[in-house]
Amino acid sequence: MKNPIIKRIVWILVFAVIFYTAFAIWSDARKNLETLRRFPWQQMPLILGAVLVNLLVREFKWEYYRRAAGIEVPRLGSFLVFFSGYSMCISPGRIGELIKPFMLKEYFDQKMRRTIPLVFCERISDLLGMIVLAIATMGSFMAGVTKGRLDGQWLTSGFIYAFLVFSAVFMLFLVWLIPRKQLFYGLIACVGRFNRLRHTAHRFRKLYYSTYPLLTPKNLLLTTALASFSWAFECLALYLILRGVGAATITLGQATFIFCMATIFGGFLFFLPGGIGGFETTLTGMLFLLGVPPYQAVPATFIIRFSTLFFSVALGFIFILITTAKYHRGIEWEAFQSEGIEEA
Repeated sequence: MKNPIIKRIVWILVFAVIFYTAFAIWSDARKNLETLRRFPWQQMPLILGAVLVNLLVREFKWEYYRRAAGIEVPRLGSFLVFFSGYSMCISPGRIGELIKPFMLKEYFDQKMRRTIPLVFCERISDLLGMIVLAIATMGSFMAGVTKGRLDGQWLTSGFIYAFLVFSAVFMLFLVWLIPRKQLFYGLIACVGRFNRLRHTAHRFRKLYYSTYPLLTPKNLLLTTALASFSWAFECLALYLILRGVGAATITLGQATFIFCMATIFGGFLFFLPGGIGGFETTLTGMLFLLGVPPYQAVPATFIIRFSTLFFSVALGFIFILITTAKYHRGIEWEAFQSEGIEEA
């Protein structure tokens, strides 16, 4: 296999299979399989439909930022590029996030320094949207916690609440800092004084120059609202899955809080692609805190991951095939790797 990025993705998938197998065995594989056998699989179209709504609304948010940045790309082309980007959800080192700017450059001759800020803004709004959902539903989770700490477990309810507060404060500080150009440029200049960081500081300065006009209060409020609305559908998918595995005591509010915190916590503290390992551990641990037994929590975790992360990856590769067929040009993966690292 010559393609270095695809080769790494294959290895990540192998790791995911090993991790999930070990996770299932640790939590009693026989009971997990029995729960999966009894799961109402006829509900999967509804679950995947909820996930697809999230992806579609997020594309609308991407399109909003593209228009705000004045990037002239055909509407269909922008749509195809956005969905192609999901193919890199499990890419190593988060370099896969740059496939969308790279495709806009290859197919529509758009400079990456102008389109990379779209990815940055999209990620900020997603995080803000999930924090809003988590804050709105935290009370529901707190009311359902049966034990603040599980024997032998590092995850506690107090730690979860503290991490949510930290995430909210950090994002509010970032939102406060971004409009203050002089202060921001001063921080970048301080970083640039170190020889090893000078090149990085220069690139970050260019990124900030292109990103600053997009992160206005109006844009942040609108896209955060869209993000909250869109991610609520994946929270709904988790709720439907939990009911399907027999965890009927979990409310929609609790499922929303668990999904958002597992996404935020798993993505930030575990640096494996797609949050593999971190998301699963956090989600099952939080379900345990609500009294959900392992033979229900673990299968629910597997199903939500395959309905969200791996469904998105598969959809992304389908859209890459559609995009390359429409524009009669395949992706130069070696060029993407070299340019992605250079621009990152």
